[in-house]
Amino acid sequence: MSEMTISVGMPQSLLHHEFGTLWLSIFKSLGVSVVESGATTKAILDRGTALSIDESCLPLKVYVGHVDSLLSACSHVFVPRIVEYYPNYYFCAKFAGLPDIIKNTFSLPPERLISPTLKGSSVAAALGAVHSVCKSLSVSSCAGQKAYYHALAEWKNRSQPKDSQAVKPKIAVVGHSYILEDSFFSQDIMRPLAAQGVTIVTPKSIPNKKLYDEAKQFRSDIYWQLSAKIAGATHFFCRQDDIAGIILVSSFGCGPDSLVNEYLEHHVLQTSGKPYMILTMDEHTGKAGLCTRVEAFWDMVERRIMS
Repeated sequence: MSEMTISVGMPQSLLHHEFGTLWLSIFKSLGVSVVESGATTKAILDRGTALSIDESCLPLKVYVGHVDSLLSACSHVFVPRIVEYYPNYYFCAKFAGLPDIIKNTFSLPPERLISPTLKGSSVAAALGAVHSVCKSLSVSSCAGQKAYYHALAEWKNRSQPKDSQAVKPKIAVVGHSYILEDSFFSQDIMRPLAAQGVTIVTPKSIPNKKLYDEAKQFRSDIYWQLSAKIAGATHFFCRQDDIAGIILVSSFGCGPDSLVNEYLEHHVLQTSGKPYMILTMDEHTGKAGLCTRVEAFWDMVERRIMS
């Protein structure tokens, strides 16, 4: 396959919402054509659901749908194998096994998958992943290293949390980035609140180091990395005087979420004294019912503020 025919498909799902812009910049710096799957749609969700086994969680079904939408438009698909990022915390099996899931679901030849292993947050680990990508694309590792450092500088500048100076009531919406930053799922949570002039804050507004520091006290019970971020964000927001209420959002079929939600409700949310609501999303969640629940929650919070 000549270099001119190479194009890399990037599913805009799962951790694309956290690290996608970094890898997109790396590919573009290498002169590699990139095809993005676009925002989640009902068609993508339905196709992913049809292709996935029943036991798959909602985010995995969405990811499969995104990959399906790319296969006819690109020569390669970028599906990293994510094992570990922050020390002593681990990703659930779907991230570590993602390339295998995609390869088996679509019967893809291995050469169509670009699947670097991401294990650890060191520079050496990152450059190792970039080297793996360069090898798959027959690109110089020196060019890959240069592209990585250029992309990293841009990505860090864009990723800095911005302090909110708003004086409006604040609602913390806590959940994984692949739910909260996917407009297909989040718009019916955010829109009713925004319509009421509410300031919405999410874990993205807190530096990662702070999130993990907040989660340290739960370390003996919570060892999944993304669950630790949820626990840290919930614990942090519960102690902030300007947070009027908390909405905890999760996806149906996620084993870690099902345990962590119960844990946080009993050990953090109930003891905080703040109003809270737990929303569980799946492919059958009705938008009208979701909006009604969020609006009712805000009515309760507003009455409490004014009392």
